[in-house]
Amino acid sequence: MPLITIMVEHVARPGESRLPDLIEPIVGFRNWRIFRTGPAAGELSSPFLPVSWSQRVVHAECRNWRSPDDLLRKPHAAPDPDCGCGIRAYRAPTSDFSKVDHRAVSGIVTLWGRIEIDRDEMRAQLARVEALGIYRRWRRRQQQAVREVAGNLGVDLVDLDELGVAATSYGALPPPSLLADPQAHRVRDRFAAAFTSRVGA
Repeated sequence: MPLITIMVEHVARPGESRLPDLIEPIVGFRNWRIFRTGPAAGELSSPFLPVSWSQRVVHAECRNWRSPDDLLRKPHAAPDPDCGCGIRAYRAPTSDFSKVDHRAVSGIVTLWGRIEIDRDEMRAQLARVEALGIYRRWRRRQQQAVREVAGNLGVDLVDLDELGVAATSYGALPPPSLLADPQAHRVRDRFAAAFTSRVGA
């Protein structure tokens, strides 16, 4: 499967909120579950690992431990092209997840740092929650849980079916040409593009 590595710099300067003329933040879409009980009650969690998103910005760590041998490997920065680590984000909204799981919520994130990109998803070094989707057919309890999480994190709420449209307010997906260009695939290991992404603190 084609994989491209890019590097996106996060530059935040006091009092500066205007985006550069040509480059926008990289956006993606994620799914979470909301912890109902325990010390992380009311927080977002990765749907596959019990990793809490208690803050709006999350920094990736490699937790790809499938065997005892994995624990003996040298630590590496996440994401690594030879590992499955990193903060995952999809290139398209995945709102169906939130419609079938009674604890689920989908939303929009911006990504920066090292980013591994393939056709359907991205794995990033850093991610920031920008908005959570509200599904009008949820029961009141789920809607309230999502509203509380959004309030605690200071993020926007958008209609679940409008995530794709709303994402354009926060940035853009990487250009499709990164994956469509056969030359780019051949030089994957040497490819590094520097983007400047100014995202408010």
